Amino acid sequence: MAYYVNRVKFEDLHIVMSIYKQQGRSKEEVLSFFSHAKNQQIVTKQYDTVAPIQVKQALKLANVEQRMVVLRGFAPEIIAQQLDATLLDSQSIKKTQTRWDKDLKPYTHTYTDTYALYKIASETLGLDGFWHWREPAIYFVKCECPSTDRLYYLYVPHEAAQNNDAIEAIAWTMRFNDQPLTKDQYLHLMYSET
Repeated sequence: MAYYVNRVKFEDLHIVMSIYKQQGRSKEEVLSFFSHAKNQQIVTKQYDTVAPIQVKQALKLANVEQRMVVLRGFAPEIIAQQLDATLLDSQSIKKTQTRWDKDLKPYTHTYTDTYALYKIASETLGLDGFWHWREPAIYFVKCECPSTDRLYYLYVPHEAAQNNDAIEAIAWTMRFNDQPLTKDQYLHLMYSET
């Protein structure tokens, strides 16, 4: 029997229940998704004991669409936590900007930008053989958008992370003339911004 989560087909009802559990859905809500009496009986008996799917389990799903559906349900910080991401470097920079209030009067806004560089071992992601040799680890930089207060997790390649410098890594994510910025260029532009 086939089961669908966000229009993606799954063959295993237990996996589907674990996805719904991770999404925080109640048993009553999940029961409403099934019309077949046998499926309703399974959900009624087993849903309370089903564990929410974990990131490592999601990565083991053979189908790419299934992995994508499941991984979209996790916040980036949960993915990093469950994949045992290692903090390599964290640096904070104070910035000052001129902003305008609701009456259009300028004021000085001072805030701190913090950049954190993380590493996840490729074995944790299930990258065996060629990929493990090519990419022994996956790196990303965590940063916050000062205008929206949203956290971002940006992939960076090994060459951008090799010095374990979070600012050097965030600089790599920006381009000038199709070349990544250096740390010095980024800091110069950042201070020009303030």
